[in-house]
Amino acid sequence: MKIRFIFILTVSCLFLMSCAVLDYPKRILGFSIEKFKNEKTGRFDEVSAMSKQDCFDKSLNIINDLEAELVHKNFKNGYIIALNFSNSFDCCLDSTEAGIFITEMETGGVKVEVISNNSLLAKKLSAKFFEKLRLN
Repeated sequence: MKIRFIFILTVSCLFLMSCAVLDYPKRILGFSIEKFKNEKTGRFDEVSAMSKQDCFDKSLNIINDLEAELVHKNFKNGYIIALNFSNSFDCCLDSTEAGIFITEMETGGVKVEVISNNSLLAKKLSAKFFEKLRLN
Protein backbone atom coordinates (compact mmCIF):
# COMPACT_ATOMS: atom_id res chain seq x y z
CA MET A 1 0.00 0.00 0.00
CA LYS A 2 2.81 2.40 0.89
CA ILE A 3 4.72 1.63 -2.34
CA ARG A 4 1.58 2.23 -4.39
CA PHE A 5 1.06 5.62 -2.69
CA ILE A 6 4.68 6.65 -3.32
CA PHE A 7 4.40 5.57 -6.97
CA ILE A 8 1.19 7.57 -7.50
CA LEU A 9 2.67 10.58 -5.72
CA THR A 10 5.85 10.43 -7.84
CA VAL A 11 3.94 10.11 -11.11
CA SER A 12 1.64 12.96 -10.10
CA CYS A 13 4.58 15.22 -9.25
CA LEU A 14 6.32 14.46 -12.54
CA PHE A 15 3.12 15.12 -14.43
CA LEU A 16 2.57 18.47 -12.72
CA MET A 17 6.18 19.52 -13.24
CA SER A 18 6.12 18.98 -17.00
CA CYS A 19 6.26 22.17 -19.03
CA ALA A 20 3.24 21.27 -21.14
CA VAL A 21 0.97 21.00 -18.12
CA LEU A 22 2.13 24.35 -16.77
CA ASP A 23 1.41 25.91 -20.14
CA TYR A 24 -2.24 24.73 -20.25
CA PRO A 25 -3.66 27.68 -18.28
CA LYS A 26 -1.85 30.08 -20.63
CA ARG A 27 -3.21 28.19 -23.65
CA ILE A 28 -6.75 28.34 -22.33
CA LEU A 29 -6.46 32.09 -21.66
CA GLY A 30 -4.82 32.68 -25.04
CA PHE A 31 -1.44 33.81 -23.67
CA SER A 32 0.68 30.85 -24.74
CA ILE A 33 3.54 31.39 -27.17
CA GLU A 34 4.49 27.71 -27.39
CA LYS A 35 2.83 27.30 -30.81
CA PHE A 36 5.31 29.80 -32.28
CA LYS A 37 8.51 28.26 -30.90
CA ASN A 38 8.77 25.32 -33.33
CA GLU A 39 7.46 27.09 -36.43
CA LYS A 40 9.97 26.82 -39.27
CA THR A 41 8.35 27.97 -42.55
CA GLY A 42 6.34 30.83 -41.05
CA ARG A 43 9.32 32.53 -39.38
CA PHE A 44 11.01 35.65 -40.74
CA ASP A 45 13.53 37.83 -38.96
CA GLU A 46 15.50 41.00 -39.36
CA VAL A 47 18.03 42.89 -37.22
CA SER A 48 17.43 46.52 -36.30
CA ALA A 49 19.64 49.11 -34.59
CA MET A 50 16.70 50.32 -32.45
CA SER A 51 16.48 49.90 -28.72
CA LYS A 52 14.12 47.21 -27.44
CA GLN A 53 11.69 49.83 -26.08
CA ASP A 54 11.59 51.81 -29.34
CA CYS A 55 11.11 48.64 -31.38
CA PHE A 56 8.38 47.38 -29.06
CA ASP A 57 6.49 50.69 -29.22
CA LYS A 58 6.85 50.95 -32.99
CA SER A 59 5.69 47.32 -33.37
CA LEU A 60 2.52 48.12 -31.41
CA ASN A 61 1.89 51.09 -33.71
CA ILE A 62 2.41 48.93 -36.80
CA ILE A 63 -0.07 46.35 -35.53
CA ASN A 64 -2.55 49.16 -34.93
CA ASP A 65 -1.92 50.53 -38.46
CA LEU A 66 -2.60 47.07 -39.90
CA GLU A 67 -5.96 47.08 -38.06
CA ALA A 68 -5.07 43.88 -36.24
CA GLU A 69 -6.32 43.01 -32.78
CA LEU A 70 -3.78 42.90 -29.97
CA VAL A 71 -4.18 39.68 -27.97
CA HIS A 72 -1.27 39.85 -25.55
CA LYS A 73 1.94 41.79 -25.09
CA ASN A 74 4.85 41.34 -22.74
CA PHE A 75 7.73 43.80 -22.91
CA LYS A 76 9.90 41.92 -20.40
CA ASN A 77 9.76 38.71 -22.47
CA GLY A 78 9.78 40.69 -25.73
CA TYR A 79 6.70 39.52 -27.57
CA ILE A 80 3.45 40.78 -29.01
CA ILE A 81 0.66 38.45 -30.14
CA ALA A 82 -2.04 39.73 -32.46
CA LEU A 83 -4.80 38.35 -34.65
CA ASN A 84 -7.42 39.48 -37.15
CA PHE A 85 -5.00 40.41 -39.90
CA SER A 86 -7.78 39.74 -42.42
CA ASN A 87 -8.40 43.50 -42.64
CA SER A 88 -4.98 43.91 -44.28
CA PHE A 89 -4.29 40.48 -45.80
CA ASP A 90 -6.67 38.13 -47.61
CA CYS A 91 -4.69 34.97 -46.84
CA CYS A 92 -5.98 34.33 -43.33
CA LEU A 93 -8.99 33.99 -41.09
CA ASP A 94 -9.92 36.48 -38.38
CA SER A 95 -8.59 34.06 -35.76
CA THR A 96 -5.15 33.50 -37.34
CA GLU A 97 -2.51 34.66 -34.87
CA ALA A 98 0.91 36.10 -35.51
CA GLY A 99 3.64 36.89 -33.05
CA ILE A 100 6.27 39.61 -33.06
CA PHE A 101 9.29 38.57 -30.98
CA ILE A 102 11.94 41.13 -30.05
CA THR A 103 15.28 39.95 -28.67
CA GLU A 104 18.09 42.25 -27.55
CA MET A 105 21.43 41.40 -29.10
CA GLU A 106 24.75 41.53 -27.29
CA THR A 107 26.24 43.64 -30.07
CA GLY A 108 23.49 46.24 -29.71
CA GLY A 109 20.18 46.56 -31.43
CA VAL A 110 17.47 43.94 -31.60
CA LYS A 111 16.50 40.88 -33.58
CA VAL A 112 12.85 41.05 -34.63
CA GLU A 113 10.99 37.89 -35.66
CA VAL A 114 7.56 37.71 -37.27
CA ILE A 115 6.08 34.25 -36.76
CA SER A 116 2.77 32.68 -37.71
CA ASN A 117 1.59 29.13 -38.18
CA ASN A 118 0.09 30.37 -41.45
CA SER A 119 3.29 30.68 -43.51
CA LEU A 120 1.62 32.76 -46.25
CA LEU A 121 0.44 35.30 -43.66
CA ALA A 122 3.89 35.28 -42.05
CA LYS A 123 5.52 36.04 -45.41
CA LYS A 124 3.16 38.89 -46.31
CA LEU A 125 3.03 40.29 -42.78
CA SER A 126 6.82 40.23 -42.35
CA ALA A 127 7.36 42.08 -45.64
CA LYS A 128 4.89 44.81 -44.65
CA PHE A 129 5.99 44.86 -41.00
CA PHE A 130 9.73 45.17 -41.73
CA GLU A 131 9.05 47.83 -44.37
CA LYS A 132 7.16 49.93 -41.80
CA LEU A 133 9.72 49.19 -39.08
CA ARG A 134 12.53 50.59 -41.25
CA LEU A 135 10.68 53.90 -41.76
CA ASN A 136 11.58 56.51 -39.17
